[in-house]
Amino acid sequence: MGMLGAVIMGGIVVFINKNFGLNLALTAGLKQFIYTFFFGAIITRLCQNLATNGNMLKAVLIPSVITIGCVFIVHNFKGTPLPFESTLPTVLMAPPGFFGIAFRERSRKKQSR
Repeated sequence: MGMLGAVIMGGIVVFINKNFGLNLALTAGLKQFIYTFFFGAIITRLCQNLATNGNMLKAVLIPSVITIGCVFIVHNFKGTPLPFESTLPTVLMAPPGFFGIAFRERSRKKQSR
């Protein structure tokens, strides 16, 4: 799942930055791929723990803010021509994605009782 998400998000970022040349577009996409692949699992686990131990709002907001902030910082390093635009897919996809993860985790917890 992490690999699929990393490929999709990296591909979107390459597409967003394609007008700045293949080298810069691939650099931006690679940064997104690496972040999503390596840190996505950690943040997903945080979401699951918050959903199990806390409330749904925290389980969605905290991982979303961390993810969006980190992705924006990564894209502001040298090599991403459009850092805000490259972060926008994360802004749009992270909260609903974390909601789905949190909802599934809460449902599993209720079933195991």
